[in-house]
Amino acid sequence: MDKIKHVFEQIKNFSHHQKLSDDIFEQIKDFKYWYLTKEQELLIDKLITDKELKEHYKKNGLCKNCKQPNNTSYSYCQPCNSKRFQQNFKNWTSGNHEVDEFIQKAQLEANHMDQIVEWIEYDKFEDVEYLAKGGFGTTFKAVWKDGCIDNWYYHYNQWKRISKTKVALKCLHNSQDITTDFLKE
Repeated sequence: MDKIKHVFEQIKNFSHHQKLSDDIFEQIKDFKYWYLTKEQELLIDKLITDKELKEHYKKNGLCKNCKQPNNTSYSYCQPCNSKRFQQNFKNWTSGNHEVDEFIQKAQLEANHMDQIVEWIEYDKFEDVEYLAKGGFGTTFKAVWKDGCIDNWYYHYNQWKRISKTKVALKCLHNSQDITTDFLKE
């Protein structure tokens, strides 16, 4: 758990760098960052003096939650989403400390939806079909009923998911003794 705390501290430290004031946020919150008029562009250049913040705003827009420029993609605020994941750590476990720590670290460090790793209970899958058996395990295809995370629903304060996602499942032989090195590989 010390590794997870270290990663979260790095995220908190990142979020303490230059920030937009509430006044600046109010002036630019309704701008379409991907299509700024000349006047809006000049105002942005005047209001956001920090080069990195300005670059993030022009590329990714603003986070509706923390009111700061999204630093990694237009619909993903890494500091806010890391906090959401961390608050949910107590609500799930794989039953293996190494696996839990691997997933938690991946969630804290994710910079985009495609990098999110989650622990999914078996009953969240349907239409599970055997594909093949290999050296380390057995492979199946299935449909993940809830589906992967797409983005954060601010109005409902929950993750928006792409339901009925087709996935491949790997049942690992002797997985109770899984190691961090194996997970990294």
